[in-house]
Amino acid sequence: MSDEAGPKKSPMKLIIIIVAALVVLGGGGAGAMMLMKKKAAAKTAEEEKTKVAEAKPHEEAASETPAHGGEDSEDCEDTGEKHESGGHGGPEAAPVMVLTRTVNLTGPRRNAFLRCELNILFCDNELGKLVSGDKPSPEKSLIQSIVLGTLSGKSVEEATDAESREALRKEMRDKLNEQFKPHPPKAGEKEDPKHKKPKKPIKSVLIVDWAIQQ
Repeated sequence: MSDEAGPKKSPMKLIIIIVAALVVLGGGGAGAMMLMKKKAAAKTAEEEKTKVAEAKPHEEAASETPAHGGEDSEDCEDTGEKHESGGHGGPEAAPVMVLTRTVNLTGPRRNAFLRCELNILFCDNELGKLVSGDKPSPEKSLIQSIVLGTLSGKSVEEATDAESREALRKEMRDKLNEQFKPHPPKAGEKEDPKHKKPKKPIKSVLIVDWAIQQ
């Protein structure tokens, strides 16, 4: 009887051993997969930290670099002054002064002259309103005089050269900014931050028409 029971139990033991082995292998495989996933996630996080660390110095350098053009920039500085809204609820349109001038040019021909149209843009809206309308004002007369004085006496060669024309445009802008720049407060006076004037009241002088006749 004992000899017959032995062979019957052997297959059952074998099955139990195989099942146990599969359980162990399955658990080990899952553990190995989880371990690999954790290592991959840690590696990805480390790579992201490295990228951020490498990009930060470039961002800081870019923030410290002045805007393109530096002193020659034609952007208005933020004075903190709030402007009234326009008629349609949006921001008020910046005033523009339109100047049309005809001046004689120096050169071999006596009848050479320049006819041009200039648009003057303002960072100082109050000044722009004073000079952009049809009514005469001391400020408007002063701007006209500065522009005319800058244009007068130029040669035909200067008027036809693109670089000289660009230099002339900036020269007019700089002269106007020098003339209308805000004065520092007098002794005992304090500047009102709500009505702070821009250091450069003139944003830009644009040449919209430029014709030379000889």
